[in-house]
This record gives sequence, structure tokens and C-alpha cells, in this order.
Amino acid sequence: MEISCRVYRPRRARESPLYRLVEQHLEELLRVWPARFVRQHGPLRPVVERVLRGFLTCGIVSHGFARLWCPTCRTSVLCPFSCRGRSFCPSCEKKRQLLWAEWLQQEVLAPVPHRHVVLTMPRLLRGIFRKRRELLLDLSQCAAEASAEYVRRRLGPDCRPGIVVSIATAGDLVQWHPHAHLLTTDGAFSNDGAFHSLESWDAEAVMELFRERLLARLVERHAISEDLARKLVAWPRPGFSSHIAGAIPFENKKAIEDLACYLVRAPFSLQKLVYLDGQQAVLYRSRLNPSLGRNFEAMDPLEWLARLADHIPDPGRHRTHFYAHYANRVRGERPGEEERRHADEAEPPTRRRCSSTWARLIAKVFQADPLVCRRCGGPLKVVAYITDSLAIRQILDHLHLSPPEKPPPDIRDVVRLPVDEEGREIEVRPA
Repeated sequence: MEISCRVYRPRRARESPLYRLVEQHLEELLRVWPARFVRQHGPLRPVVERVLRGFLTCGIVSHGFARLWCPTCRTSVLCPFSCRGRSFCPSCEKKRQLLWAEWLQQEVLAPVPHRHVVLTMPRLLRGIFRKRRELLLDLSQCAAEASAEYVRRRLGPDCRPGIVVSIATAGDLVQWHPHAHLLTTDGAFSNDGAFHSLESWDAEAVMELFRERLLARLVERHAISEDLARKLVAWPRPGFSSHIAGAIPFENKKAIEDLACYLVRAPFSLQKLVYLDGQQAVLYRSRLNPSLGRNFEAMDPLEWLARLADHIPDPGRHRTHFYAHYANRVRGERPGEEERRHADEAEPPTRRRCSSTWARLIAKVFQADPLVCRRCGGPLKVVAYITDSLAIRQILDHLHLSPPEKPPPDIRDVVRLPVDEEGREIEVRPA
């Protein structure tokens, strides 16, 4: 039978250059981190090892899978589980990105024009946010306060814009570069709910407000001295910058959703990554970096993984924040919100079913439905979730899909021997 729709082909996780990097160098990275990377990247955070080890199980059937069944042609398909790692796994991050953009457009954004604003800081201050990651929340608050204050000065003190702030920590070459992306209304709402548009924006004025608030907050948090803050304000070149894009009408759903996806994009792209296994080198290509004078970065695998580890957020730390008209409390007070909440509470509880969101998002990315049988085109149904290791082994053996047996691990992979600053092992002699 001929199938007119596109056929979904599951990804081959083990063939990814990122998977090979983590698989081959994770243990060595954990072993040499205290001596080689602690000075620049700080101590190894527990979340880094947890995310990297979880990534090695993403898309691998030997770590669990869902069994799909086609009742028409009796075809059985194994769909491996995802790791859901934050800001590291490209596959999981893409699905999370699309889901967040859909939710933002449908549940949060008001039907008014929006603008994209980017606020950055000088290189002198960026390292502070790596050592004290709690300051990333202050960065988000200062960016929102600067944008809201600019709108109030233009439209009146009673006007309140809707602001969504996303904190990004990666630059074009995956270097540590914390900055704020704002999705803000092109105007503000008055107390009576009316929307007042803003004809134009002054990027220089927004930058000055952002600089003033961020420096004051860093002095308040004892992150910098008052003398350094005065010097940064007196510099001929401020080091701070702001970029304000053109207004996007709310009717342009595609542009709004693409912008929302851009706000929470992954810190790196697999298409730009080249891993040279034989030479033990990593190349990452991007746009031309003016300060470096090149459009690529070459480094050894351990340095690359350490650089990626910087962008993994701590547990409980959100990357996106909502302010002013889009704040959680304000959204809860919108007309009709209370009636909808009471209607949801009045409905009888239903049995929870497995969400098919993953299939819809995969179909959105690849334009192919993973729940369509590749043989007959009929619908696939989830009949079981296999998580028991013995059952997984038996099924894979029966289907001849078991991975090859690995040799016993070397003692160097089990015991983390001490190393010096160059990464060489230190000889330990008995007393």
C-alpha cells in the first residue's frame, strides 16, 4: 500500500557527535574537573553530572521504551524514552521550546503588537554571574524594570506593559555571555484595560536605564564596588547595549511563535558542531566574532563539555520570567479567568491518560506523524511502557537489537585518580 504522507524516521542517538563526545569523555571530565576547570568554570555542580549521564540514555532503547502496535498490519514499533535534560539535549530542548511557544501565544500574550528587545552587558561583568548564578534573576528584573520605566515615561505613570524576559547565557561560540531577551508589548495597558501603542523606541534610552538599574543592583548585592560602578558609567564606550526590533502584529501568529522559540532556544546547534574523533578536537562554527576575528572555535573535547556545562541551569531556576501585565498575579485577575477556574474545578475528575504531546511536537518539527505505521499507514497505539531491565533485555534479544557487550571497565574509569593542573595523573605511593 502506498503512503502519501511523509514517514517519520527515528533519530539515531548514538551517531550524534554530541553523544560520542559525552560517551567518550564524560568520565575523564569528571576526573580532571577539580584541577583543570574549577578556576574558570567554578566547582562541578551536581546537576551537570546528572544531566550528562541522563543524556546518554536519551533515545536508547536499552534504557526503556514504549511499545507501539498497529492493529491493521500487526507491526510492533519500539519508541525509546527521552532524558528531558534542560539546555543540553537538542532533541528534548526542541520539543520543550515548541511547547512553551505554543503555550505563551495561547495563554499569556495579549492580542496586541509586540517587540523583541535584547539587553547586554560589558565583558567585565559577565564572570560575576557565573560565580553567583542567583544574580541571573536580578539581571531579569533589571531588564524588565528598565523596559517598563521607559514605557511609563513615554505613556504615563499609570500605564503597564506586558513583559516576558528570557535569560540566555551563551554567545555565538557558546562562550559565557549572559544577556536578556525581552518580548514586550509595543505599548502599555492603562488601569481601565485600554491599550496605548508606542510609536517608536529609543534604544539608547533603554540601554541607559538598564545600565543604571543593573549597576545599582550589583552594588546592592555586594557583587561590585561603588567605585567600579562609577567607572563603568564614565567610560567613553558604555559596554552595555540594547537592540530593539520592529513591531510584530499579533495577527502574524507564525512570527510571534518563531520569536518565542528564539527566546528559549538551546545554547548550541548540532549543525554547527564538528567532532574529529581521531584528532580529539571539536570545531564549532558560527557567525564572525568581531572580538576574535573568526567565525569558529576550536578546542579539545573536555573544554567543549566544560563550556556546555556552564549553560545547564540549576534545579528550580527558571530561564523565563513574567512581569507587569504578564505577571502571574495580574494574569489571574483578568476578566473571565475566575469563571474558567471555577468551571475547571466543577468538572468531575477524569482518569489521567498519557499525553500525545510528544507525537504532535515531533510531527510539527519533521512534518511527519510518528504515530502512523510505516507499512500500512494505519494509526499506531501505545500498548505498553517497558522499564524493567530484565524485560528490556529479553525483548531486545528476541528482536536482535541488543547492544554489543562492553569490555570490563578500566580501573581508571571507576576510580578518579588525582590530577595536576595539566590533567596528568599524580602518582600516589603508599606510605
